[in-house]
Amino acid sequence: MFGPEATSYLTLLLEGKHVRLEKDISGADRFERLLRYVYIPSDDIRSDDVFLNQELVRQGYALTSAQAPDNRYRDLLSSAQESARANNLGMWAVCDMTEHISSLREIDTQPADPSCDIKGNISEKAYGRLYFVPGCPNYNRVKIDTRKGEAYFCSEAEAKAAGFTRSESCSNIFPY
Repeated sequence: MFGPEATSYLTLLLEGKHVRLEKDISGADRFERLLRYVYIPSDDIRSDDVFLNQELVRQGYALTSAQAPDNRYRDLLSSAQESARANNLGMWAVCDMTEHISSLREIDTQPADPSCDIKGNISEKAYGRLYFVPGCPNYNRVKIDTRKGEAYFCSEAEAKAAGFTRSESCSNIFPY
């Protein structure tokens, strides 16, 4: 969408420089692309390193999209995005990205098979990959967004095999 402009800006910032990479929790997205925070070390010990992810968002060359569990700088990047939008910088100067951003928000999908009603949720608050059975206190509030790798399961064994753990809030519910 704003790729050529972002590439030019990145080239300007990075050409001939070394960078420092920082991994969050998972290290890769669902497509196995590496996820890293990028810093350009400052030559001046009195200056901070440049947090490239924040700089791209703040100047309107990128959108933020925190995906649990990789959300260490979610608030910082959200503030940078709001600043770019408010100041009409980068892509915000040429188009209204509000509709695109709302399409990135969590959606609540329904199970393909109504009998497969165990919800496998990936927490945005770094609780991890949890599953909820009907009757759990938070069951009705849990949304399943399959774009994030969340899913419905037909059995607890299936949820566990997919790497999900039973939510502690379900401890008073017998095995499903």
